[in-house]
Amino acid sequence: MKKIIVLSVFVVSCLFSFSQNNQIENNKIKPLSISFSSGQGALSSGPLLSANFSRNKDIINFTIGERDVYVAYLKNVYKNIYSGLSMEYFHNIPVLGIMNNIGIYKKDFIKISMLNWTGFSAGKPGDKASFKHSQLLFFFHSLDLSYKQLSIRGAALWYEEWGYLFELKYKQPLTDKFSAFTSAGYNFHKEGDYLFSIGLCYTF
Repeated sequence: MKKIIVLSVFVVSCLFSFSQNNQIENNKIKPLSISFSSGQGALSSGPLLSANFSRNKDIINFTIGERDVYVAYLKNVYKNIYSGLSMEYFHNIPVLGIMNNIGIYKKDFIKISMLNWTGFSAGKPGDKASFKHSQLLFFFHSLDLSYKQLSIRGAALWYEEWGYLFELKYKQPLTDKFSAFTSAGYNFHKEGDYLFSIGLCYTF
């Protein structure tokens, strides 16, 4: 928990430092948003800090969770199609991921998109890291539908075995910069579990 707090303060400080710099060039990294949430999410558990940056049309995401830390760089390959790699540290082992975010439809207040994320780990989570025992760790594929402040996600997940989940999220603007959000759903993976989280988001 102490590591999460220290890293969170560091990330927030960096974001505000970037936002106050009026001489940022087009090819430099710019902050987009930062959010903090807590609860049981589709891919997280406990406190979660997530920060998004842009570099030209590319997207960079940095996330600190209770169980992992990862950074993802997504290249804008064509219009609303992004593809790239993620580097993660999950339960004491490094994980290399391939991530694709595809914007299918966007008009007025309606948005439909897909997310594909596949991760390969250097060994089994919780054990000693070993590149000799690299394996497919997880596969996550979701379809997301958004209308105004409401969004619905349906996803298929493989982690040791197949499972499915659905999640409903609502985002409420508080000011021009701040918004609050909450999500709820159910994860049918393994024994099954209810999903519920709340959080705050700041947009630069």
